[in-house]
Parts: sequence; structure tokens; C-alpha cells
Amino acid sequence: MNGTLPELVPRVSTGVPGLDRMLGGGLLPGRPYLVTGGNGSGKTLLALSFLREGLRRGEEVLLVAADEPPSEIVENVRAFGWDLARVQTLDANPGGRGFKRTAAVQEIRSMTDLRSMREITGESAKGSPDAEGITIQSIHLKLRQQMANRPFQRVVVDSITSIRRFAVRASADPQAERTEIQSLLRFLAERATTTLITTTPSDPAVLTAEEVLTRGEVLLTRKWIGDRSVRQIKIVRMRGCAHDPERRPFAITPNGLVVG
Repeated sequence: MNGTLPELVPRVSTGVPGLDRMLGGGLLPGRPYLVTGGNGSGKTLLALSFLREGLRRGEEVLLVAADEPPSEIVENVRAFGWDLARVQTLDANPGGRGFKRTAAVQEIRSMTDLRSMREITGESAKGSPDAEGITIQSIHLKLRQQMANRPFQRVVVDSITSIRRFAVRASADPQAERTEIQSLLRFLAERATTTLITTTPSDPAVLTAEEVLTRGEVLLTRKWIGDRSVRQIKIVRMRGCAHDPERRPFAITPNGLVVG
């Protein structure tokens, strides 16, 4: 590991001890980070570990769920015995109805209000029919409304890939999209919120807005060697934070994600 920062620098635990060690104690607070991985790589589980650790510490945490309805997430982690009932959620799933092709700001009221996992447990696993008209901008505006009186110490956006794919208004202007993402991340940073954004790998020749604007990136990979699944984790970059740059094996166990 290439050095360590002074102990007086506060850190935010990811909820995965092995990853915290790779980070020299954890993430720097109040900053946005990227978690990159293909389907089934474990990025959502890592993000949920991060939120679960926040609950354990008595923090307010929020999941913006675009990949899976919150009700399905509850079922997915039930085997671990995790209690995510106090996680607040913003359901950004497209559902079966798809998105209306209308201006995002006009549709802001259609996004499901924040609810706890406890409130959505037992509901249909289908996406919320109200989650129409969702873009980065609409999520930003909704969070601004909700966080006026309820600050969150941890926020997960899972995933920005799905939000971009299903957005009602896919921006043809990369700079406009970058501005929207930058505005959202700045808003969260100003409120001392540590944010994880999940994404799938993009074209290596093209830098996405989130790759440019986040302060660090954790990459999860999974490949098959014969009939054996091999998982690895790597800290691709981490600004202002001494870290272990090597690839490390990890496993998904009955206790969650464990880094070797």
C-alpha cells in the first residue's frame, strides 16, 4: 500500500473491512465515488453494504434505485439476514410502462416520494408506475426537496447507467449532461453527503461525466475459469487518499462481500 494519511483525517467505512484496508481506513467523507462492474459483479451488494454500515452507525441513508425495484432488493439480501428496513428509497425504476417523452422538470412530481424499505416491503416487485419522467435533473430536484429538512449522510445511486438508458430526455450534448451530473454531485457534497454511484463499464476510449467528476473509482470484475467464478476488486483511482493499487480477490459469502 502506497503510504497512509494521518489518522486525524476522518474516514467513512464502506461496510467491507477488506476494502476499507485497501483504502487506508475508508472513503474520505462528503465526496462522490464510482463503483464500476458488469452485471452480477457485486456492485449493488457493495453499495448496500455501504448503506447498511451507515445504518449501523445511526446515520440517515438513501438509495436511489434505478436498476431494481426496492422490493426486489429486500428479497435479494434476505439470505444475508440484513435488515434494511430503515433505508430510505427513491424508486427510479422505469417499470413496465416505460417513460413518457416529456420534459423532465414537468414530470418531477410523478417520481415516487422517499419511503423506507419497511414501507415498500410486500408490495409488487414491479417498478413504480409513478416513476416516469426520471432524469439526472429530476432526481436532483427531488433530492433537493427531500433533503431540505432531512439530511442524508450516505446516498447510493444504483445505477447511473440505467438512468441514462431510460431517461425521457437523453441529452445529445455531452456538456449538458456533464453539467447536470456536476450539479447533482456538488449539491450532495455541499451537504457533506458521501455518495456511491454504480455504473457498468463504458467505452475505455471515452470518459463519461461520472468518471471525470467523481473523486475515486472501485472496479469489480468477474470472470469464469472453467466452472469456477473468479471475482476481483481494484481501486482504479482515489484522489487525496493513499490506497492499495493491486487487484484483490473477493467473494460473496453468507455474510456479504468479503475481500481476501
